[in-house]
Amino acid sequence: MSIKGEDKVSEASASVSGNKKGNIVRNIIVAIVFAASASSVSAEPSPPAAANQPPPNYGCPGAEPQQFKFWVGEWNVTTTNGGNPAGESKVELLDAGCVIFENWKSAKGGSGHSLNVFDLADGKWHQTWIDATGDQVHYIGAWTNGKMEFRADDIATPQKQRAILTMTFEPRPDGTVRQSGTLSTDGGKTFQPSFDLIYTKKK
Repeated sequence: MSIKGEDKVSEASASVSGNKKGNIVRNIIVAIVFAASASSVSAEPSPPAAANQPPPNYGCPGAEPQQFKFWVGEWNVTTTNGGNPAGESKVELLDAGCVIFENWKSAKGGSGHSLNVFDLADGKWHQTWIDATGDQVHYIGAWTNGKMEFRADDIATPQKQRAILTMTFEPRPDGTVRQSGTLSTDGGKTFQPSFDLIYTKKK
């Protein structure tokens, strides 16, 4: 073997040795980078599971949704004038206290229900009333001067007559609640009393 041949062998050996060292160094660097990335990922806190988070406004906190809760309970209902039996009503809270549900039974055999809720979107109270005649009335109101006052633009059933209805709930110092209503069939020019009731809690 000539000297030039020996030089080539030496150069080749050196090249192989250099390549091995380069590969080792490169593998070490890759391992270090991977470990650092894994450590960074594991160190980041995991976002809370959506299932464990209640929806916004859950339970309807705030003063406004509490305004109508004086009506919650089981009641005997009589006429304001004369104290004659008018019916009975069970009023309860549903949906984490956001909805007030009324179950009404008339002394004359009729029945009806209402759903009541404070809507944050418009800042108003809403009552939807439905009864055994198929009538449906949507009232909109507000807590005003110590009373819950509602108004509805309605088409009466079955007469199909346009009417404006008002309804007021007034909590009284003795624990009773007075509910009264008026009716207008002339576009609000005049109003006539339609009912006047006293709610007394059952013992």
